[in-house]
Amino acid sequence: MVPVMPASRKMDAIVVGLGPAGSTGARLLSQAGLSVVGIDRSEFPRFKTCGGGVSARSIPYLPIGWQSVPHEVTTGVCLTYDNHGPVEVDMGMPIAYQFRREEFDHFLLEEARKDGALIVTGVQVEEIGWDGSDFRIATEGGNLYTAPLLLAADGASSQVSRSLLNRTKKPGSFRPRFQRRSSVKHLGKSFPSSEINISGSNPVSPGLVRIDLGFVSGGYGWSFPKSRSGENIGVIGFSKPLTDPLAVLGGFVSRILPGTEGSSTREEPRTWFVPDYQESDRHGKIPGLFFLGDAGGLVDPFLGEGIYYAILSAKKAVSEILKHENHPKAASLSYAGWIRQDLFRDFAQARRLAAVIYRFPGVYFRLVQKYPHVLSLYAAILRGAHDYRSFSRSIGKNLLNLPFRTLLPRFKPNRTF
Repeated sequence: MVPVMPASRKMDAIVVGLGPAGSTGARLLSQAGLSVVGIDRSEFPRFKTCGGGVSARSIPYLPIGWQSVPHEVTTGVCLTYDNHGPVEVDMGMPIAYQFRREEFDHFLLEEARKDGALIVTGVQVEEIGWDGSDFRIATEGGNLYTAPLLLAADGASSQVSRSLLNRTKKPGSFRPRFQRRSSVKHLGKSFPSSEINISGSNPVSPGLVRIDLGFVSGGYGWSFPKSRSGENIGVIGFSKPLTDPLAVLGGFVSRILPGTEGSSTREEPRTWFVPDYQESDRHGKIPGLFFLGDAGGLVDPFLGEGIYYAILSAKKAVSEILKHENHPKAASLSYAGWIRQDLFRDFAQARRLAAVIYRFPGVYFRLVQKYPHVLSLYAAILRGAHDYRSFSRSIGKNLLNLPFRTLLPRFKPNRTF
């Protein structure tokens, strides 16, 4: 019997992965009049491992009506270090919004659907190919889609990347980045991170998020308040990746919320990998192919923020597609140039800050104790008033006027080493 080939559906663009990057890309392309299909293996709403913090600079890129999604408004930071008293700074204006990812992502997906994107969820992608002109995406159930444009928004362990850029592995043989083990092996230069959702009140002042620099060696711990009484608590190591993030998370939770061990108000802790932008060489390799968000390594290496860069990359990719109409190669090369010349240069400065602050957290904390306004500069990044390069120039000018001798250890005169 001759096998029956599935009938293909020709589209202008295909989006694989419908998190914030994919849904934003599908929505903007549909608004521009392109025929778009968005594919995701999960049914929505679905649980997503993520702190769920959306910086204020992301808001201009969100669809109208985002305020209807339950959220908490963050106006400041509570910085803690070991047994020292906390430093709380309220900026008096929103610097971030705390969402539950299942609700936030579902809203973005439905907005893409309303604007005309064909949304296909709950199906696995079985084949990904490129014939030099069109991309070919086959899903379970015999559906086949072709298009000259492909937006890959399928996470750090991108199946699209493994299928198209790494021919040594079979399509679909990728390893999920989600892990449930008690410990994980550090993969390349990715950063293991663990989190847990716990019902109860936030242990800091209303409107503030807690950032702890003392418990996690080479990184930080966080506590983000969530809507309907609860909080997201997590840990991540940047200058020193965590070898057993779940164990570190357990210790951190016990420290800031003693007595919650074994509580029914706790959900199962989860671990995932945050990509390192330095490991991402995927951009501009194939005409018409765009890697968005985590799939492109677009995560801030200092704060670990990814949602803003996911949405921003989708907006930029669509902008280049519309600018270079009918020229996929020019569009993808221009997008890749923006990634390398703009985002990655900024990430390089963020990494330099991380290398200093996470290596010497005590010195940094004493600086903030004496000069709490230093935290307002970080708020300026979250609000979009600074990027990391302009931030570094600004903080450099401020630090030159500070008496550093008061922050450094004192040694006895004539001491020899």
